[in-house]
Amino acid sequence: MTKDHSKNYTLLAAAVCLVALPTLAGAASVAGHRAFYEMRIGESDNNASVQSVSGRSAFALERDCDGWRSAEDYLIEFGNPEGRVDRIISHFESWEADSGDKYSFDIAEKSSFEDDKDFGGFAQIDGASGKAVFSMAPDSSIALSGDTYFPIRHMHAIIEKANRGEKILAASVFTGAEPDDALLTTNTVIGGWQETASTVDLGGLGVDGFWPVQIAYFKPSATAVEPEYEIQFWLQPNGVIRQYEIDYGDFSIIASLMDIEAVEAPICS
Repeated sequence: MTKDHSKNYTLLAAAVCLVALPTLAGAASVAGHRAFYEMRIGESDNNASVQSVSGRSAFALERDCDGWRSAEDYLIEFGNPEGRVDRIISHFESWEADSGDKYSFDIAEKSSFEDDKDFGGFAQIDGASGKAVFSMAPDSSIALSGDTYFPIRHMHAIIEKANRGEKILAASVFTGAEPDDALLTTNTVIGGWQETASTVDLGGLGVDGFWPVQIAYFKPSATAVEPEYEIQFWLQPNGVIRQYEIDYGDFSIIASLMDIEAVEAPICS
C-alpha cells in the first residue's frame, strides 16, 4: 500500500462515518445507534497498489443534550501485489453542536507503515468566518468561511434535499483530519428512492428503502477534474447506512452492514 493511499483512507474512514449519521435539532427521525461493518475489496486494477482488503468497523452515535457524539474503531488489512500485508488500527471520536457551528475531534491511529498518530482539533464558525486549530500543529490553523459545513450538518442538508427530490449539493466540508486534509470541497449527487428491504435485520431502525448517494471530495486548491476519492452509500432517512464504497480510482473498498442496535437518547431538561 502506498503512503498516499493510506493517508487518504485514514481521512476518509473518519469522514464517512461522520457524514453517515446526520441530525440537527429539527431532525427527530434520525436515530442514535451502533453499527458494525465488514470491509472487503471492491474493484481493483491489475496495477493497483492494493489487491486485497479485509477489516471491520464499529461505529457509535450517541445523543447528548447539545449535540451528538460519535466514535469509530476499525481494523483493516491491505494486501499488495507482492503479498505484503499492511494494517491500520484506528480510533476516531467527534462531537458536533446542534447549532452546526462547533466541532471537535480526536484521532489515535497505529499502522505498519507510518508513525503512530494521536491528535485532535477544534473548529468554530462565528457568522461569516471561522477557524480550525489542531493539537499536532498548535501554531497552524485553517480559516473557514461562514458557509463551511461540519459532517453532521452536511449530511442533514443531503437528507433535506433528498426529501424534496433535489439531486445536487456542492459544499465545503471540514471533516476532521490532519491540517492539509481537513477542509475539502465536495460535490454530492443524490439518486432516486430505492424501495428495497435490507438483507440485515435492522429491528426498529429498518425502513422500506434508501437513497443512493455519491460524494466526490476535492482539495480546495485542486485543478484536476478527478477527485481525491469518492464515497457511494445507501442512506436511509433515519441516518442508517446500509452499505458504502470508498473509491480511490484504481481500487475501492466496500463496507457492508453486518449488525446494528439502537442507542437511547438522554432525558434533557
